[in-house]
Amino acid sequence: MLFLPSFVDGEIYQEELKTYEKIRAAALKGEPLAQVHLGVRYFAGDGVKKDRVEATKWFRKAADQGFAPAQVILGNSYYYGYGVGKDPAEAVAWYRKAADQGLTDAQQLLGNRYFNGEGVTKDIVEAYAYYNLSPITIESARKNLETLEKVMSPEDRQRGQKRSKELQQEFAAKRAEK
Repeated sequence: MLFLPSFVDGEIYQEELKTYEKIRAAALKGEPLAQVHLGVRYFAGDGVKKDRVEATKWFRKAADQGFAPAQVILGNSYYYGYGVGKDPAEAVAWYRKAADQGLTDAQQLLGNRYFNGEGVTKDIVEAYAYYNLSPITIESARKNLETLEKVMSPEDRQRGQKRSKELQQEFAAKRAEK
């Protein structure tokens, strides 16, 4: 006889199963948040067999609908090569879509890519501009901005601040189009 922990046939398992079934049903109906949740389950092997290709499929479904958090997750999948081939340029494309919607995590990730020249040409002014968009409460963005300010000329800092304002206007215009 197969030994199963007591919770497998108990109330906890039944509730978890109902939750999974609800998430899957909503994901199949095209709800982006449910698609992300389902993707996370496949990514981690939470209640399903761990399958990063399947996870990425669900992240893409939500990202293709313009759901900014999913676009960041899909960008991370490409950046790290989870469930897809590692492709920093494709990661940048997905981060940019989320950044255009004002998602500060995506803006910070774009700053990182510009700072390190990963998937884009290295550009400290552009990195500064994206870091400058992130709220000062995001510790890593604040530290990255401080680091850049130490090595940038006053002219480059001024160009970065100007570029931040341009990016804010671009993001606002894109949101207004929708």
